[in-house]
Amino acid sequence: MTPARLAKDAPAEPRVRYILIASNAYSGSTLLSYLLGQHPEIATVSDVSGTRRTAHMESFACSCGLPMQACPFWQEIERQMRLRGYDDFALDDFRLGFDAGRPRWVGQLRARSLRWRAVEDLRDMAFMATGSHRLFARIARRNLAFAETVLEATGATVFVDASKERMRLRYLERYLDADLRVIHLVRDVRAVVDSTLRRGKLGLTMVEAARRWGRTNEAIARNLSVIPANRQQLIRYEDLSTDVEGSLATLFELCGVYPVTASVDLRADQHLLGNRMRLGGWDEVRLDEGWRTRLTEREQRQILEAAGPVVRRLYSGDARQGAAAVNA
Repeated sequence: MTPARLAKDAPAEPRVRYILIASNAYSGSTLLSYLLGQHPEIATVSDVSGTRRTAHMESFACSCGLPMQACPFWQEIERQMRLRGYDDFALDDFRLGFDAGRPRWVGQLRARSLRWRAVEDLRDMAFMATGSHRLFARIARRNLAFAETVLEATGATVFVDASKERMRLRYLERYLDADLRVIHLVRDVRAVVDSTLRRGKLGLTMVEAARRWGRTNEAIARNLSVIPANRQQLIRYEDLSTDVEGSLATLFELCGVYPVTASVDLRADQHLLGNRMRLGGWDEVRLDEGWRTRLTEREQRQILEAAGPVVRRLYSGDARQGAAAVNA
């Protein structure tokens, strides 16, 4: 038998199982990343495309409690990524976002939601004429290399990404050479707006925050239309908080890993990036509905109205059909 025939008959390398948690900010993605990361076959660092730590790396802490720059896990990730040929890889900015570009507005235009698939297709065609598809392919390969590096460092087989780019799903689906599966995580828009206003980081008004929630979830649902039904799952934060084991059982099935029924260890060390909740761990998983008393009934009605019809679509019917219903 010739070497060419041997190569042809050899089994293909298994593709990385890459799980994207697609969500609006303040929807519980850090908690969900933490819970999924308890499984021995799943590795996650939560949000991989953010750059918020860039300005304060000297004080930025890993969720394990060490400064990120002193954490052995992150030192090894940086070393391995550079060995893979990514000499510009740095802990302050992984350069894994699809909205990268110079000048900045070009990158944002290239990767922003335009609310209609046909318009987004025309935009992408125009940028492809300038070679942007090659840039996106390079970014996707970089994301895959990062996922493979984390999996090798942890001994896991499934990588979970909780990045918040609105159009990340669109470009991962198009350019990432991996077994992509998607968790569409949603939280009641009133709770999200309440969290957004209390933290004040985004500088949004109540109505603007509600519209942002609606548009983000519309974009996610629109891009889920090309993902096979058995490769996507809608999870509501409220269901996750009140039925952790049941929700995780559903998601472990999506991830293709064996079920774990043991109690979740809420104090286990991980190496998560994202919001500050990751630094303190969780004493328990419980549903936070403080927004019901902090927001007046009038404010709640305004928020629901500003968010648009996607509210009813995501919060009606069976959770397994919710994401598809938004596209109906």
